[in-house]
Amino acid sequence: MNDSDSPGQNAVEALLQGVRSFREREYGEPGALMPNLSSGQQPGVMMIACADSRVDPALIFGARPGDLLVVRVVANLAPPPDTDSLDSGVMSAVELGLKTLGIPHLIVCGHSGCAGVRTALDEALHDVVPEDYCLHEWTTVAVPACEEVIAAHGELSADKLARHAEQRSILKSLENLRAHPWLQDLETSGKLTLHGWWFDIATGDLWIADPETGDFVSV
Repeated sequence: MNDSDSPGQNAVEALLQGVRSFREREYGEPGALMPNLSSGQQPGVMMIACADSRVDPALIFGARPGDLLVVRVVANLAPPPDTDSLDSGVMSAVELGLKTLGIPHLIVCGHSGCAGVRTALDEALHDVVPEDYCLHEWTTVAVPACEEVIAAHGELSADKLARHAEQRSILKSLENLRAHPWLQDLETSGKLTLHGWWFDIATGDLWIADPETGDFVSV
């Protein structure tokens, strides 16, 4: 089989065809969207989302270019401020969105079947540590949320426990964000609203955390 016939090469060719179609669609007509965005961006929402290939925020939420500023990392985690350089990638994006661009809404969006959260849950339950150093260091951020879930719901099945852990880790990431004084000041002054969302891949349902109770409710 030639390299050009390999599945990987076919996937790359599909992307190249995709950019051609995008260019024709978004640049080809007078008043097209993308040329107007070339001078700058002013998105209305920022989102910390998972790196999982199944949960593309723009696709799920019907966003157009320029609508969302998205940072995607394993398990959509926002680490606490005391994690040295570990949080610099996420927080550099958060600073860009909230300080530089003045975005008024920040959403931490998790999802069902999150392998990153399951990795942290396995560590909390069975002390199973992934061999990959960076993955272990990163998913350790979710271990405290998993430990809280185990203490409260340890009798549940593995799948139900994982769902609780996915949702609890979203709330924990919001707590970690609020631990930054400058970000807390934005929220207290009414210039910023934080949101916790969880997307169910199997059903397409979106669950939103109640800001008072932390309970997730389907919308």
